[in-house]
Amino acid sequence: MKKNTDTYYENEIDLINLLKIIWDDKIKILIFAIISFLIGFGYSYQIPKNYLNSLVIKKSDNNEFTKLVYIEKFLKTKNILITQTEQKNQSILNRFVNELMDYEELSINLENIKKVRKNIAKLPIENQEKKLFQYAKSLEIVKLAKEDETNYIINFKWENIDEAKEILKNTINLTLKNLEKSIYEELEQSIEFEKKIIKNRDETRLKYLLEQSSIAKELNILNNQIDNVNLSQSNVSLSINTADIAYYLRGFKAIDKEIELIKNRDYQNFKFIEQEIAYLKEKDTRWVDYNIYSLEIKSLKNTKQIIIISILLGLIVGIIFVLIFNAIQSQTVSKKTK
Repeated sequence: MKKNTDTYYENEIDLINLLKIIWDDKIKILIFAIISFLIGFGYSYQIPKNYLNSLVIKKSDNNEFTKLVYIEKFLKTKNILITQTEQKNQSILNRFVNELMDYEELSINLENIKKVRKNIAKLPIENQEKKLFQYAKSLEIVKLAKEDETNYIINFKWENIDEAKEILKNTINLTLKNLEKSIYEELEQSIEFEKKIIKNRDETRLKYLLEQSSIAKELNILNNQIDNVNLSQSNVSLSINTADIAYYLRGFKAIDKEIELIKNRDYQNFKFIEQEIAYLKEKDTRWVDYNIYSLEIKSLKNTKQIIIISILLGLIVGIIFVLIFNAIQSQTVSKKTK
């Protein structure tokens, strides 16, 4: 028991001696901490300022999208057909994000920044596009998925707050402009495609009717003869489908009238759809919901943290140095005494 007590006592004495050594050489330790602080402060000063600019992008609650849904239903559009307005809003938001993530609009706006333009100009032509893409990678999009909708956060790292806001605003506006252009182009292409289908069907019908009219005129069949054919055939108890009877038996008077009507078709339905699209184009449609003034800005340069870590490292290094130096000094003294 006495032996254990002595060991504990010796350990306690060692700890007290250790603290005494640190206290006696506190000036040296403080010098290390000051040097480390200066190094950390200098390092922090050399790091360029950088900020994380975050903006939430949501789907728009624009009622005009209802018209888009009905137009697409009429055109039977396959590539962007959405059956409900709520789904349409989400679809447009997703398309906006995809358009933004090709970095085309961002690259255009970055080229207008003096610093970027100057740095790129120094590089060979073959490396300029690569460097511009590296700048563009400062923008990232984070998906915020909920139960029935998906919103997005645009994160953009840039050293100048005002420049970052301007770049984001111009990039979003240009992306929305390109998105709007692509949506209307798709609708107009769909209209033209549907028109071609119907007109081709009408032209095929016209060729057939002209042939049947010519036959009717050759046989001098002016009026409908189908009823007479059915009546005569009914006497012999034959069931004949009207569609199976030669069309020219309707007479060239009725056939020519049908030809006239087809030729005079104005495709009023398409004119109505074109007017609706023209109306939508004139409106200032809000395709996605965002507020550039709600931009959240966070500094990525944490000077306070760097300085605290520097001071702590200085204190640790100083303590280790003092303990090692004291141990070496004690060994030297003990050798001399022997």
